[in-house]
Amino acid sequence: MELKNLPNPFIPEKLPINITEILIDENIIKLISKANRSIGMYNGLLYNSPNPNLLISPLIAQEASLSSKMEGTHATLEDILNFDAGLSVNIEKDEMHEVINYREALYYALEKMSTISDLEKNGKLPLTSNLIKNIHKILLNNVRGSSKNPGEFKKFQNYIGSKHKIDFTPLSPELTHEYMYNLETYIHDERIDVLVQTALIHAQFEMIHPFQDGNGRIGRLLIPLFLYYREVLILPTFYMSQYFESDKNLYIKNLSNISKNNDYKSWIEYFLIGIIEQSEKNTEKAKELMEIYSNIKNITSKEITSQFLIPMIDFMFKSPIFKISQLVRNLNMSKDRAYTLTQQLIDLGILSCDDVIRNRTYFVNPILEKIL
Repeated sequence: MELKNLPNPFIPEKLPINITEILIDENIIKLISKANRSIGMYNGLLYNSPNPNLLISPLIAQEASLSSKMEGTHATLEDILNFDAGLSVNIEKDEMHEVINYREALYYALEKMSTISDLEKNGKLPLTSNLIKNIHKILLNNVRGSSKNPGEFKKFQNYIGSKHKIDFTPLSPELTHEYMYNLETYIHDERIDVLVQTALIHAQFEMIHPFQDGNGRIGRLLIPLFLYYREVLILPTFYMSQYFESDKNLYIKNLSNISKNNDYKSWIEYFLIGIIEQSEKNTEKAKELMEIYSNIKNITSKEITSQFLIPMIDFMFKSPIFKISQLVRNLNMSKDRAYTLTQQLIDLGILSCDDVIRNRTYFVNPILEKIL
């Protein structure tokens, strides 16, 4: 079906925009203060955690699932964990790989990206258009959209809507490089509250829609990457997809109000409320996972003497569903030691396994009960 009378591309105002009146609004001031406190508490918890990388593994998998769900995929967190363990999942192969690619893109960014005060160290990259392009290339590797120039800005006009109705026409390809350069410059502007800035960056990216496909996932990924880059977080582990997905129509409405009514205030309010809600949820989840880690460590250290015990606990947090072969490979241990250690953990009620004789699957019950 050929659509006619397509709306002209929307040309947003370049950043920074003048939001002085918004920033002196009493409700906005309160939300900015509360949002900064909330995310600060979450970051403090990560900072004081003995190994925050372990705690974030389930959060990253959950975000990969939820962000991809907003694009129509159906893989759950349980599907991801089963897939990682080599188990069959009732999900289309391409859909599963889209979710896995999202996670890989996030890990790539964590490995390659510096923070703003660390720009010249360790050969890492600042948060720029080039890094965003590289992340996009990983995101669309061998999945839907892989034929649409992954890692390159759009060459043809894209649209947001259905086959029968166009809701929004993003910026034209001719202006995309210019506006992405403007966005990149704004990322390094430190004159505004960083959480308000995050809201504006996400909205601007969505209005530009710089890629032919995959813009929604990249736009959501930019949120934790920017917060990490600007050192609000010690790790890029703050995700908004759960908040956006809980009422997708409200998310779209608040974004649309910018282009329709130049209403940045409603968007900033909505976004800051999301920061508060997700900070509180993430803090609670991180506390629970820290407690589980501590409990497992205390219980096992009294009953098991092995140089592999702590590495094993760390492995279980990264892979709460696993096979012996994965354990052997990751911890560089013999199969006999692996079987002995897993049986000891089964006896303590920390692990369970399926009933097959060969190639058994093991489940870390305390973690799975909390995250699934």
